[in-house]
Amino acid sequence: MPEQYKHLRIRRVENVNERRRGGGFGGGVPPEDVPEFARRLTQGLDRAREKAAEQEPGFDPRYLIKVKVENLKSDELENIDGIQVVSQEEKALVISFVSEEGLNEFKYRLSQLARGEKASRPDIIFAVKGFDNLTPEDRTGPALRREGVPGGDTFVLDVELWPLNRGPDRDEMMRYFAGWLAKKGGAIIDSVNQETIILYRVRVNRQFLDAILRERDVRLVDLPPRYQMDISLVHLPLGDISAVVPPPDNAPGLVVLDSGLTTGHPLLAPAVGDSQSFLPGAGPEDEHGHGTMVAGLALYGDIWRQAEERRFIPQFRIFSGRITDAENVNDTGFVENHVMDAVKYFVDNYGCKIFNLSFGDRRKPFAGGHVRGLAAVLDTLARQHQILFTVSAGNFEGEEDYPADWRQEYPDYLLREEARILDPAPALNVLTVGSLARYEVPRMAQRFPKDPGYQPIARQDQPSPFSRSGPGPGGAIKPEVVEYGGNWFIDLRTVGSGPRGDRELGELSTCHQFAGGNLFAIDSGTSFAAPKVAHLAALLLKEYPDASPDLLRALILAHSRHPAAASSLDQSKLFQLMGYGKPDWESAIYSSERRVSLVAEDTIGEDQHHFYEIPIPDDFFGPPVRRQRRISVALAHTLLVRRTRIEYKGSTINFKVVKAKNIDQIMRVFRRTKKDDREDNLPEYYKFQPGGTAREKGTAQSSTWQSERIDARWDGNRLFVVVTRKVPPWAAGMVANERYALVM
Repeated sequence: MPEQYKHLRIRRVENVNERRRGGGFGGGVPPEDVPEFARRLTQGLDRAREKAAEQEPGFDPRYLIKVKVENLKSDELENIDGIQVVSQEEKALVISFVSEEGLNEFKYRLSQLARGEKASRPDIIFAVKGFDNLTPEDRTGPALRREGVPGGDTFVLDVELWPLNRGPDRDEMMRYFAGWLAKKGGAIIDSVNQETIILYRVRVNRQFLDAILRERDVRLVDLPPRYQMDISLVHLPLGDISAVVPPPDNAPGLVVLDSGLTTGHPLLAPAVGDSQSFLPGAGPEDEHGHGTMVAGLALYGDIWRQAEERRFIPQFRIFSGRITDAENVNDTGFVENHVMDAVKYFVDNYGCKIFNLSFGDRRKPFAGGHVRGLAAVLDTLARQHQILFTVSAGNFEGEEDYPADWRQEYPDYLLREEARILDPAPALNVLTVGSLARYEVPRMAQRFPKDPGYQPIARQDQPSPFSRSGPGPGGAIKPEVVEYGGNWFIDLRTVGSGPRGDRELGELSTCHQFAGGNLFAIDSGTSFAAPKVAHLAALLLKEYPDASPDLLRALILAHSRHPAAASSLDQSKLFQLMGYGKPDWESAIYSSERRVSLVAEDTIGEDQHHFYEIPIPDDFFGPPVRRQRRISVALAHTLLVRRTRIEYKGSTINFKVVKAKNIDQIMRVFRRTKKDDREDNLPEYYKFQPGGTAREKGTAQSSTWQSERIDARWDGNRLFVVVTRKVPPWAAGMVANERYALVM
């Protein structure tokens, strides 16, 4: 093994340049026939007003109206008195509370335009393309739309209200809704009241559903999530192993939020720091088994290898927060509340920085638009506590009519909308983890090695046949990384049968029913890929105790690669299914003589540039023989979010790799100056992939250039990394300096 070194710190060039700001949306363009445009809008506004009056009333007399806009930031509408934007559901659709005074003011300005007169802020009027109303269909969530109304006289729903800013309106809306619900015969089971989300879990009767779908203050109605995995555990006994020595007292902690933990398991007990239940009425023990399997992988990483060696050496402490019941579901209240309580407990009492969540709501694949539910909560918690979450992408188990042939249609069926990542995987401030297949030969094929009937769906190092795909919010690359999580196979003789393999081609981990004689169990799922990445993050934190969560994410991405077995996929499919690839654990943790990582952590102001030079050694370029050369750059930051607008991100920090003679040439280009005085732009060095447009949509991003032969030193050119922070108008002044981590 080559000698290992800790990664090196690198300083940026001291110069800081102000970014050139764009001109923004700028409002609408005057139509050819302004009077006719104004008359048409007036008629549409009158119709929307009439329809709005037919809704179930809200906490105040204002109307709820859809405003269709083009080339207009939603905040601009609030320049008209009496209009309050409560959400932007998509780029061209704004939802607003509008008072009688606001309607009259809008109509007055339209009447001025209809008469050929000038009106105040005509740019706002010209950007409005029409009005509409929110219908019960608009308020019906994806699971309720797909599965229909549950049977029985009463049933449970999740009802989301408009996320008004904290203050009297928000408080009054919540009080009114609770009273209105009680009068209708409904009952509140639990609620979530966070800055970005107001959510109630309620029990109602069938007759009441229509009223809820028409209530003005209701944003979305859906069936409760089912954060569960249908796991059939297969126990695999192993021989005696050497005694497990507890980790040192100063070892970092890793928290598994799951179904609990069997703390007496002989491989886990020496490393257990604390095990708590955040599920009302339940203890911390694992009655299901999922949490104990996830915890084993989080603590040891690759259990199969250590089981073969009969040696288990825990390097950090494992903590457990129980948030699901014996069926690995949560019917007592919101998982969001339990996660928030658990995070606060383990951060306050133990200073834990790494958390793993291996669950998702399979009925709600991410279809774009807003970040909802638990994902929004994780984004806020990650920034508030400066912690790292690893989250599983979720499992795709097929639909009624597809795939008709799992093996032949693989992996294209994973790219359909129904196979997109599940909440909370869309969260931007987390590492979302997909799954790779490791094993190909099921047990029956081992017994009958000449029989070709047992065929794996995926081959080794290809995406698991159940691993879900991206993209994430705004086209962000999701999942960011993949790890081994299992495989499925097909018996070609059984026509029409589904895939098999949970018990055959899964990952080995600790079994909660060890008292029966089996220390281990096998199962498949992205649930068992995510804790391996959490394990790597904990190893990094052990080696670099002062590293921020951003640096941990950047190190993992900078050292992730797409396995050769996946090379048949085109680039778009690669990044949708596998993100930046599978982490190389050794290179992520240590540098060597032939492989050096340079790291930097800094803060950057609003609309500024930072500059770094990549110090490439001479022997990188020669001698001119064919050998693998690679440069990777990765960046991560934990952003401020808001959920009431399509602009969810409070800032964007990205990087650009450029080739130039010297830093002065870079500085002349990346500066704020008058348009006539600007230098020609420097394009990103094209050999780095993925390009900036694709990667900057996420908060953890990476790009790599690799080549087997470099003959010249580019005529004296050098490589520079330009880090840029952009802040949208709504977030201006909220965060003066934003933290980020850079790895080269």
